[in-house]
Parts: sequence; structure tokens; C-alpha cells
Amino acid sequence: MATVSTVTAIWNGFQGAPGYSRFRFFELADVTQCNAAGAAVRAYFEAVKTFQVNASTVQVQSTVQHHDLAIGELTGETAMSTVPASTIGTASASANYAGGAGYVINWVTGGIWNGRKVRGRTFMVPGVNCYFTDGTITSAAQTLIQNAGLALVADPTTTLGVWAKKFNDEKPKKQVAGALFGVTGVIVPDRSAQLRTRRT
Repeated sequence: MATVSTVTAIWNGFQGAPGYSRFRFFELADVTQCNAAGAAVRAYFEAVKTFQVNASTVQVQSTVQHHDLAIGELTGETAMSTVPASTIGTASASANYAGGAGYVINWVTGGIWNGRKVRGRTFMVPGVNCYFTDGTITSAAQTLIQNAGLALVADPTTTLGVWAKKFNDEKPKKQVAGALFGVTGVIVPDRSAQLRTRRT
């Protein structure tokens, strides 16, 4: 049985909170690997906190969940022995922002599954101080965000992945197949991203 492990980060301290960001990893087999994944995810948020609402927080959760890759069932949980500290947003306290707008980071893989190229996305919403006057993402922000993403991908102790899923047509839908592909690259579009809800 193949396993996918999930590290979750919860956003708070802004209009529309809380928000959730989930990062999938190839199986984190023990506490040491879970600690490493948690630290790597926090490092990513630390690198981009200048675009995060002032004094808002992103907290990597101490519990890593493990799911059956093929059918999505929860198979276990592991508690980190070293819980990452919160990341605190450092954008200007006077900066205005739209609660449902920010930017997106695309996780590129070399995988093709069910006839489609496999890619993942993490919406970073809300985003602050990262726009040109026309609403697009600044070149400097793109570079900083991309470097943060690449550092997460390059972490030597974990393998970031994109979990592709297939569901049946029942109500409610049930996962009937799945595959996990390692992230090989990062793309940060210059256009802003919007969410109807912050829960991703």
C-alpha cells in the first residue's frame, strides 16, 4: 500500500480567516522525516512572509496525516516532536489588501496521468505588497516566491509531491485511483489569483 503524507498549515489574523494550505509528500516514514517536512514548509512561509498580512500568522500543524494513495483513506497520523514556530506576516501595517486576492505557486512535475500533465497549485491568499499598479505580480516578488518554492522542492530529507486523484460518479464522490508525482520545478505567474473561499 503506497502512502502519501500531508503537512497542513493554517492561516489566521485577516478577514476571511482561517485558511488552509496542504503540502503532499512521499511517505514520511518516521518522526524525524515529519519534523524535517514541517521545518521545510515553515521555511517556505518564512521566505515569503513579507507578502503576508501584517501580524497575521501561518502555523504548521504538528500532526502529519498519512493516506492510502489509491483510495484516499486515512491510515495513520504522526505527531512531530519539534513543532515549527508560527510565521508572522511582515507586510506594512498600513497596506491595503483584498481578502480573496493574492498569488499562486504552480508545482511542476514530469508526470502524465490519465492523459493529462500533472501539476499542483498552492494559492497564497491574501497577498500584500506584491503587485504592480496594474494588479500583476511584481518581478521581484515572482523571483522571491519562486526561490522559496525551489528551496522547498530541494529539501534533501523529503520529497514534495502532487497527488493526482480520480473519483467515481457517485454522490458523494469516492476516490477510486490515485498517483503521486515528485515536484521538479516551480512556476509563479505574474497574474494575481483569486479564491471564492480561502480553504484550499
